[in-house]
Amino acid sequence: MKRNPESPWNPLKPCNVTPKEFEEQVLSWLKILSDDLNSFSVGHLKHLSGSGGDYEFDEVAEFIILNGAIIIVLIECKRYSRPVEREKILSLYAKLQDVGAHKAIIFSTSGFQSGALSYAKDRGIACLTFVDGDFLYETKDVKGDHKPPPWANIPRYAAILVEKENKSIHCSTISNNGIDSLRDWLKLSER
Repeated sequence: MKRNPESPWNPLKPCNVTPKEFEEQVLSWLKILSDDLNSFSVGHLKHLSGSGGDYEFDEVAEFIILNGAIIIVLIECKRYSRPVEREKILSLYAKLQDVGAHKAIIFSTSGFQSGALSYAKDRGIACLTFVDGDFLYETKDVKGDHKPPPWANIPRYAAILVEKENKSIHCSTISNNGIDSLRDWLKLSER
């Protein structure tokens, strides 16, 4: 899988994954977090109400900290053909506030526009680009192919946690082999 030359944190083409596979993979990554959390639960296609109405979210995770404080995390999975725009992050943030959630995570098969990353950073929303595992493989063979060798331990799917800091973009990987960057983003390692 090739990177977009204009925004190398985004894939050139979106990951070819069905909506069901996409949401199930995200759900499995969230369930890995349950080992670290007290009373962790995650609901698929869950409805939450706010003063603006009823909203359906792809995933809603809840866990308890400090002997009783319930933390609610909204998760959206966007399977688009182009990078997510700022308006989608703005909409998710408005819903987060309306339903009284604490955090939000958005997964995208096509990455994020720079303005979306800036807005998400300011609002504490995690942006993850959902990719085929071979996107993580950087080396080319003599023919110029980007495919990993058969012996490489490349996951089927992975996600890249993309954060904008001033004019720099920072990326860290999430897969079944390790979700430390997502855990750190939730600040779970400190609890």
